[in-house]
Amino acid sequence: MFQSKNEDALLKHKILLGIGFLGIFFSHQGIGILAIPYYQMTLGVDPFFLALAIKAPVLVASFISPLVGYWSDKLQTPYGRRRPFLFVFPWLSCIAFGLIWMVPVQWNEPLQLYYFSLMALLFYVFNTFWTLPMKCLAYEASDSYHERTKVMAFVTYFLKLGGITYHWIFPLAKLSIFGGVILGMQYVGWGVAIICLGCFGMLPALFLKERDYKKTEINKKLPLLSSMKAIIKNKNMKILLILIAVQLTVGSFAASMDYYVLVYYMNDGNVLAGATSKGILSSSYAIAGLVAIYILTKLSTRIGKVNTIKWSYRITIIGGIAKWFIYQPGNDWWLILDAILCCSIWPCIGVIISSMIADQMDVDELENNARREGLFASLQYWIIAIASTIATIGSGLALNLIGFEALLGVNQSTTSILFMRVILVVGTVGSAIVGYFFIKKYNLDEEKFEKIKQQLKDKRESII
Repeated sequence: MFQSKNEDALLKHKILLGIGFLGIFFSHQGIGILAIPYYQMTLGVDPFFLALAIKAPVLVASFISPLVGYWSDKLQTPYGRRRPFLFVFPWLSCIAFGLIWMVPVQWNEPLQLYYFSLMALLFYVFNTFWTLPMKCLAYEASDSYHERTKVMAFVTYFLKLGGITYHWIFPLAKLSIFGGVILGMQYVGWGVAIICLGCFGMLPALFLKERDYKKTEINKKLPLLSSMKAIIKNKNMKILLILIAVQLTVGSFAASMDYYVLVYYMNDGNVLAGATSKGILSSSYAIAGLVAIYILTKLSTRIGKVNTIKWSYRITIIGGIAKWFIYQPGNDWWLILDAILCCSIWPCIGVIISSMIADQMDVDELENNARREGLFASLQYWIIAIASTIATIGSGLALNLIGFEALLGVNQSTTSILFMRVILVVGTVGSAIVGYFFIKKYNLDEEKFEKIKQQLKDKRESII
């Protein structure tokens, strides 16, 4: 809750948060969207080892996230708990990201992978130190049950704005103005680094005001491990983390196949044409997602957060089955239908579930006498990192197991293409079915939350 009379997040604060979250989007998606077409499809790096080089640094960096969250919760400075991190670390991320695309093309594959892995590790470590505090600012934006959903929806609009543009970054690097894709990648890579990471990441620190916790932080002496155990014991928090894990493991693993199906099945191995199809698909997802955010936010205020997620899973199951018929040669514009049917589950993760995690922070404060947004955010980040690592490495391994060879181009085997399509469909449907089963067990509704909120208010007033 920012310092405002009505205890709701002000529009100015939400806009600043949105810009910061746009920076977070590129910090999470920038490497993946550029490394596959550049390192794998252009330089010819093995897909499994590239997937390992992309996600192993994410996993390693994720292990420091609880410490970063803990330090962010405990930090006391004249500038607040979160803002000091945002002054420095976005620019360190910027430098590391720009260097990733400076790899010498004359090096052999192992050297290129070592270089990539080192730069990526530095990048993700620096990312952890500013993306977690940024997310904490969003969690702290309001203590209202429905306003929290609106805050998460607002910043997710900025994430979708990134989704509209980011798949066009590699085609931009291939423009003739750069004289070649190698030089184009260097210019585009540094442009993304400076603008989307450095500037967007630091801007909220310059103008954002943090919540004053002097009257709400009750217990500051709980050690890190004890704090983490207390959070994990929360049944509802476990369910939310499981939902995130399932979607970002199975769902993302399935979604990772769409690029390969687009290139090697729908466009006969033409990487540029496949990238254009991917641009249509991703832009459609982003635009449909913008509409979905609005609908989900409105729906959650009428039928509740849990029922909203249930409906999203039902529609996703239908969309997953439809993928088999949509992803056919010559069906580029039918990809829009895929986006309409399957887009809602991703905003549910970012908007509704994030809002529900913020609700659990109040439950935690009531039960354990501590405000721990940083630790909650770090656990969420940890699950996301592990899940996305499994999905990406699993994708690279699966491509090798089904006989995919990047250098074969159009000459991929019929069997490997068939398996790509099966994974795309079955993974989408399966993740939605599992998620639906778990969300039925979640039991915090608005009525229970309002009682918790009142108890917290009484407790805070008693210690003033």
